[in-house]
Amino acid sequence: MNDFDNVTPMRSDPALLNTKAKELLAAATWSGHFEPSLDRDYLVKGWLDKGTLTVVFGQSNVGKSFFALDLAHHVSKGEAWGNRRVNKGNVLYIAAEGGSSFPNRVSALDEPQFWVIAAPVTFAGKASDAASMVEMIQHLASHTGRFDLIVVDTLSRVMGDGDENTAPDIADLIKNLDVLRRGTGSNIMLIHHSGKDVARGGCGHSSLRAAVDNEIELTRDEFGLITAEVTKQRDGPTGYKFAYSLRQIELGRDQDGDPVTTCLVEPSDTNDTNRPEVSGPALAALNTLDALLEERGEIIRDPRYPGTPCVPHKEWMEACIVGGQLSNSDKRESHRRVFSREVEVLKKNLLISLRDSLVWVLRD
Repeated sequence: MNDFDNVTPMRSDPALLNTKAKELLAAATWSGHFEPSLDRDYLVKGWLDKGTLTVVFGQSNVGKSFFALDLAHHVSKGEAWGNRRVNKGNVLYIAAEGGSSFPNRVSALDEPQFWVIAAPVTFAGKASDAASMVEMIQHLASHTGRFDLIVVDTLSRVMGDGDENTAPDIADLIKNLDVLRRGTGSNIMLIHHSGKDVARGGCGHSSLRAAVDNEIELTRDEFGLITAEVTKQRDGPTGYKFAYSLRQIELGRDQDGDPVTTCLVEPSDTNDTNRPEVSGPALAALNTLDALLEERGEIIRDPRYPGTPCVPHKEWMEACIVGGQLSNSDKRESHRRVFSREVEVLKKNLLISLRDSLVWVLRD
């Protein structure tokens, strides 16, 4: 007998529980009653889910606002974006950093259908506008339907007197954005700048990255091609990419007859709706994987996985090596090296994804 054997439940009658205890009891679920959730409530499949917190970050002048506007525009119209499926949703764009050029950026879009707030807004500290923003959005939603995406551009402009480099102030920002998220059910997309060390993500305190559900990084190469990549996704695979450039267009002429211009996102030819073509050992490895998935692929009933068949990475490697499809060498190590190289090729082309020593094929 231990010290707890004689403990008698104090509240065997649920009616005797206090209000909070009743709420907790209502939230308690027996584990055996859970069923797998196979459908994702997404806005942009593989990129944005409803009701989550997303950070888009990149260096200055990489075109973060143009990217966010393009994504918001496609969501508001329910049009496919980056060859990905899109569920139409109401959008609010909070242009806290927009300046005088922001209306021009919006007017360049093809019949835009989203709401814009171009005014100072604070989501940190005692002066936070989060509760008032929720009230305003709920009022709008009563006339137009619920909102599914709220873009906050940028983090630095909505910090108020807070310091993005300190953990308490970032925690306060996240708390207020959660008020906005829970009060509207929207995906909150926060636009942010990269730090000096790009490898560490957005600038400011590291607790921000730990708190967000999704992270999208923008980078620009020496030819001006910009790539957006999903670098964090709490309940899904990473590595999805969207390549584009910024095309300058003329809106009209000013009072002196000089052109007034802005930019539009122009997807790159690398964003092909077809499966990227690979050949040689990479194609052989991919064909072997397809055969393995058909023969003994297993669907993992876990929200971290995509709900499609996967196999252990080691089994795939062994099948390629034993089959002698990747190299004519009689040395196992040579086959292994070729396999590792071709896996990177397939990953770069977004044909496969790996997680926890499992591999699956990426398909739209």
